[in-house]
Amino acid sequence: MVIKRYTSLLNILLLLFVVVYTLDKDVNGLFAMENLGAESVPVIEATAYADRNEITIGDKIRFGIRVTYKDGIVPRFPEFGQQLGVFTVKKAGVVDAPKREKDGRFTVDYSCVLSSYEIGPQTIPPLKISYQGTHGEGEIVTYEITVDVRGVLQEGEISGDIKEIVPPADVPVRFRRLLPWIGVVSSMLLLAGMIFWLIRKLKKREKGRGHEIVVRLPHEIAYELLEGLLKEDMIAKGFIKEYYYRLTGIVRHYIENRFGLSAPEHTTEEFLGELAHTSKLLDTHKRLMQEFLERCDMVKYATYGPSKLEIQEAYDAAKRFIDETKERFEEKEVVPA
Repeated sequence: MVIKRYTSLLNILLLLFVVVYTLDKDVNGLFAMENLGAESVPVIEATAYADRNEITIGDKIRFGIRVTYKDGIVPRFPEFGQQLGVFTVKKAGVVDAPKREKDGRFTVDYSCVLSSYEIGPQTIPPLKISYQGTHGEGEIVTYEITVDVRGVLQEGEISGDIKEIVPPADVPVRFRRLLPWIGVVSSMLLLAGMIFWLIRKLKKREKGRGHEIVVRLPHEIAYELLEGLLKEDMIAKGFIKEYYYRLTGIVRHYIENRFGLSAPEHTTEEFLGELAHTSKLLDTHKRLMQEFLERCDMVKYATYGPSKLEIQEAYDAAKRFIDETKERFEEKEVVPA
């Protein structure tokens, strides 16, 4: 009887230990889930992607980086240059306007066109995206992407299937007698074509005589666009980011038309790097443009709410840059048609 009592008591203690252990594990699990829910949204995250993972040698693929970040963060994309691993950059990267997501974060895409002439599995290397803002600063790294680059041979073919070039056959003796006549006919057709082309050119010149084409200078186009931007009254309608995108776009296209610098296709960092090495602008104008673009980026990419004075200063800076760098001609250039 004593042994049975001890056995029953031991079973009861073992059952109580299992119940307490299970409850403690459930409580800890619930606490971990609550913490996970509170910290489930990262400050910034980046994803690299490609529109295809199999291409033929020389084909083009679109590669991009999508960055999602919290309000108050300013992401900085890396400079690709002309090569990205074994891939050649065919088209410079383009940064789309940030989009606000349902969770309150912002998403921005950076894309470019790549091509490779190396056969086999090729890797687009990981890329670092730096950031700074109210949540601190740092950098994140994307995953690498593997693309299978295939040759032009069909499946099952080998290079040995390519046969040698057959040597040219001898021209029959009778055909050789026709060669001088073929040369005469070809020369006559070539001469007739040149006469026809010359007559058409003279007729076009006669039709266009007396007409003049007025060439508009870059600053004239920029002034007209700035005036049109004011008339749209986008600030009063609440389209502040769109206003800053339009304003910087007008200035970038003016720089491209005036100085031949590829401003519209480059990011702000890439353009400022090119601007620092050019001798086409004075240092004062370089500093003015750097301050202008950096202030505009704060509004475009970081939900910064500018005051009315800051908005007016941005417009005045754009107009002042055009005023001080425009071509100095008394009259418009006139080109005859």
